[in-house]
Parts: sequence; C-alpha cells; structure tokens
Amino acid sequence: MTLHSLRDRALYVAPIRLALGIMWVAAARLLGAPATGALLAFGGGAFVTVFSLANDPRARFLPRREPKPAPADASVAGPLRQALVATLPSTAGVSVLAAVALAFKPTLAAVLGGVSAGLGVAGALYALRADRTLYLEPRSGVVYRRPSA
Repeated sequence: MTLHSLRDRALYVAPIRLALGIMWVAAARLLGAPATGALLAFGGGAFVTVFSLANDPRARFLPRREPKPAPADASVAGPLRQALVATLPSTAGVSVLAAVALAFKPTLAAVLGGVSAGLGVAGALYALRADRTLYLEPRSGVVYRRPSA
C-alpha cells in the first residue's frame, strides 16, 4: 500500500497550480484579453477560490471519522507522484476548461487561471496547519495516521 501525506501533497501541488494559473492569464493576454480585465479576472478568480475553500460551511456537516492506524508495511509515495495525483481532478479539470475558454473568451481563461492559482494558495495555507501524521490512500480515500518520525 502506498500512502500520500495530506500535508506534503498540498505543498507539492501548490507550485504546479500557481504556475498553471499564471500560464492561463498570460495566454489570455496573448489571445486578446485586455490587460486590466485579465488581471482583475485573475485576481477575482483567485480571491473567490481561496475565500470559498477557507470558509466552506459544508465542512461542519461532514462526519468526523478517526483516522485508522497505518499498516506497518505501507510506503509513502515520492513528491512528484503525490503532486501529480493531487492534480486530479480539480487542477486538470480547471486547465481543460481554461484551454477551451481561450478559443472563445480569453478573459474567462484568466478567471480560470485565477481559480487554479487560488487552489494553489489555499493548498499552501492548508499545509501550514495540517497534521503531519495524516496520510491518505488515494484509491480508497481512507485516511491513516502514521507515528511521527
């Protein structure tokens, strides 16, 4: 069984999300989005995403489950694998939508770039307060606790 650190994967995927966000706003500018409109759209998308993820009221209604003890033979995935797995489906989906939007509404691609960057910022903020002992098995979605080293 291969586990992913909840804290580390949020940190590892943050630069990917930020880079994609910057890439989408730059592409929007290259394809005709006005400078002010693209930057406002990017900033708005980032702000709304970070605000929404930081203040999600649905979290209060989720059942609180105690993490299971991690199996002794479980290994931890490397940083690259954790980052790439963390891009699915949210980051990949936003990027697909941004690519499609470039053809029709470049300013919408800038908004989606802001959403991608906002996901990165929100993930980095989560990593600052995340429990270092919590690990996820991505296929099953089960959360495990490993003793701190």
